[in-house]
Amino acid sequence: MNKKLIQQLRDDKETRRAIAAPFGLGDDAMLAALNTLSNEPVKGDVITIEVSDYMWVRGEYLCAATDGRVQVRTSDSNYYWDHEVCEGKRVDLVIKGEEGETT
Repeated sequence: MNKKLIQQLRDDKETRRAIAAPFGLGDDAMLAALNTLSNEPVKGDVITIEVSDYMWVRGEYLCAATDGRVQVRTSDSNYYWDHEVCEGKRVDLVIKGEEGETT
């Protein structure tokens, strides 16, 4: 999957419509499909998974199972799972810093 191509199609309404028309799809359906594809990880993407109730692991995406769990290869040598393949549920992790005064 080429994420750059997906982004170009998301930005180009005329091309989206030209591709969708022969399949009987509207522009909204094509855009929804592209949005879904752009959120799917590809091999090598760094994602975060939940391996248990208390542990999240960040690693390089390898593959997905039919039950929705994904496998990642970790590479952080600070942890006991050095370069191990871990399996878990993908999570959306957004970290926002607090704005404060700098001195």
